[in-house]
Amino acid sequence: MAGPQLHMSSRSPGPQRAPVALRWDDVALDGLAAVLPSGSRTTRELEGALGPLYRRLGLKPGWVETVTGIEARRIWGPGETFLTGAVEASQRAMDEAGIAASDVQALISCSVYKPRLEPSVACEIQGALGIGSHAFNFDVANACLGFLTGMQIAADMIQLGRIDTALVVSAEDASPVLGSTLAALTSPKADIHAFKGHLATLTLGSAAAAVVLTRASRARSTHRLVGGTVLSATEHHGLCVGDADGMQTDSVTLLREGVALAGRTRAAFDDVLGWEDGIDTAALHQVGRAHHESVLRQLRVPATQAPPVYPSLGNIGSCGVPVTAALARDEGRLRPGEHLGLMGIGSGLNCMMLGVVW
Repeated sequence: MAGPQLHMSSRSPGPQRAPVALRWDDVALDGLAAVLPSGSRTTRELEGALGPLYRRLGLKPGWVETVTGIEARRIWGPGETFLTGAVEASQRAMDEAGIAASDVQALISCSVYKPRLEPSVACEIQGALGIGSHAFNFDVANACLGFLTGMQIAADMIQLGRIDTALVVSAEDASPVLGSTLAALTSPKADIHAFKGHLATLTLGSAAAAVVLTRASRARSTHRLVGGTVLSATEHHGLCVGDADGMQTDSVTLLREGVALAGRTRAAFDDVLGWEDGIDTAALHQVGRAHHESVLRQLRVPATQAPPVYPSLGNIGSCGVPVTAALARDEGRLRPGEHLGLMGIGSGLNCMMLGVVW
């Protein structure tokens, strides 16, 4: 099946206004959890399946690993699914926050992966957790930016007094799209254009993550979600287009425009929060080596302050930012009172950066 055609709008962006300033003074990040699948698939294994294509194109084994810096990615093992991962991450975050299922008043699922059009993934997770009928539940779709979008919606609901406690959760399953991509690239008709278009799909991995956001006065922790900003560059909506059969990506242009958007978002973020001491730790969405290093340069963040997870996990979609934050916490990188920056970029293009005072 032919992939979607990449296209760019000839229409210029409209008049520019000041970026949205997100500010909250009553929202705590009270629980944070990541779940990594037990299975693993190396990049060399994926490349091994592409032997005939590599020989036709004159590529040497190891090319994808060398270019992307991704050595492996996790896949759900026996008895595991993206749903069991989502439920486990949710339960861990709830346990950390010291809340029961009945305390959750909103459940927002933010996964890119969905096994079906309906019902919502949020319904399945809420049912599995035993959360009562009193709670809001819905899916948010915003590509790899989905998790931060879900956090923003939940924080607004808490700040407005609608709810006291929200659960935001994502789980990704890369296996189906990896399978369809390998099938496309092992076709005798596959050529260099197909390989370039599908390259980004070969970076994908699986994971699950969840956070509990609560009203600060009810929180067990002192971690405060204080604000941030969001920007878009939707004139580039055709640079990465995905469906169940795979992604078609203009990787070079996507990297350039995504990094530029990240830089503008960081500038707006600094204006909103005014953190004179800057960011102590950055949890970033990570696609691969080139993306990670380019974003760090654009954000003026030292590599020592932005832990990389892509070498062993790949691009884990909407789970990228929360998993990176959870692993940084587990490694002892986050200290009380320090500034944690959360930045996600999603195809579209959309970018959000949120600040947490740990």
